[in-house]
Parts: sequence; C-alpha cells; structure tokens
Amino acid sequence: MINKFKIFINPIEGQEKWLNEKAKEGFRLSKAGRFIYKFEKSEPMEYQYAVDYVGNKTISECKEYENFLGEVEIKYFEKTLNLGQFSVGRVKYRPYANPGGKMATSQGMINRELLILEKRNNGKPFGIYSNVRDKIMSLRERRKPYIYLFIFMLLMELYISYIGRPLINISYWSNRNITVLDNAALSILAGVIGIISVIRIIQLSLSMKSLKVRENIHE
Repeated sequence: MINKFKIFINPIEGQEKWLNEKAKEGFRLSKAGRFIYKFEKSEPMEYQYAVDYVGNKTISECKEYENFLGEVEIKYFEKTLNLGQFSVGRVKYRPYANPGGKMATSQGMINRELLILEKRNNGKPFGIYSNVRDKIMSLRERRKPYIYLFIFMLLMELYISYIGRPLINISYWSNRNITVLDNAALSILAGVIGIISVIRIIQLSLSMKSLKVRENIHE
C-alpha cells in the first residue's frame, strides 16, 4: 500500500490522466481522500479510470447513477470538488445544480461532487458518454460552477474596492492599518481564484467549441 499526495488544477481530465498513468505503472486505487490517494499493487494496465462530474445532481439522481454503475460492474469512489458553493453551517447553496439539488447537506451531495470510476481494462477506451452531445452537456454543467465562482469573486472585489469595510479580520496586526491589510489579502485571494476560474471557463468553452466543430453541431 502506498500513499500519494496530489492537487489538481484540472480535477477532471488531470486527475483521470494521472490515475491511468498510475494504473500503467501497476497501481490500483484503493481510497481517494481530499488530497491523499491510496494505491495497492496490481498488474500494469489491469484497470482503467475515468472521472465524472456529478455536482449538479440531486442526491436521488446520484444514488440512481451509482446503482447503475454497480449493475455494470464499475467501481466508484466519491470525491470532493468544493467549488462554487456558498455555505451556512452544514448546508451549502449550489446555484448551478439541477432543480432539487441546489441545497446540499453534509448527508447529501457535500464533498461528493466527483465520481472516480474504475473498471478492468478490456482494451477499449473507457468512455463515459455515448455521444458528442452528452459530452457537450457535461462540459456545460462543469462550466457553471466556475462562472458562479468568478461572479462571486468579482462581487467581493467590488465590495472591497468601493465599500472598504473588512469582510473578516485575517491579519494579526494591532494598528490602524488592519482594515487595509485584511482587504488587501482578501483582494489578492479573490483575484487569484477569479483568474483560475476564468482560465477554466475558457478551457471548457474551447473544448465545447472543438466538439461542436468536429461533429458539425449547431445550436
């Protein structure tokens, strides 16, 4: 058993590629934590992995999907994404989710926005979606959280710039510059998250455009 620490900027394709590389080296995933992955030895290329985004689904939709995966002998690991969620206590509001799934709880869809899928390698590509339109719809759903996250960060920047009151006190200084330091730190954090969100929005939009052009799909 070995442990690997890994953080992904691209939690879908990046994670999927990395897991399949590990499978080629002869490691099978046994547990997926927030940042720590546990692997056990296996035959090289014995397993294949895919990562699916389910953060837009309700808990009942996700359970139905998981039951289907069990029927077709595909093992799954629930994984957190923690993106674009506005939380109060143990409840999180997800404005991008399907109707009925916008309010998530610790007993529901919180910390289970991704599914890592595993199946034995049969020599064929591990494709989750049967057609291009389904793939485009999946990319569109994955883009929504980044759009909401960018809007939230933009509103935070505007609040800091024009209101000037501290949202939270995060500095340890005890002088009159506390508000300036706190707001500067929050502004930098919001800017970094906003830039990452824009990059992911552009990447997902370009992927959608590429699929539409390749399949000559017009909307």
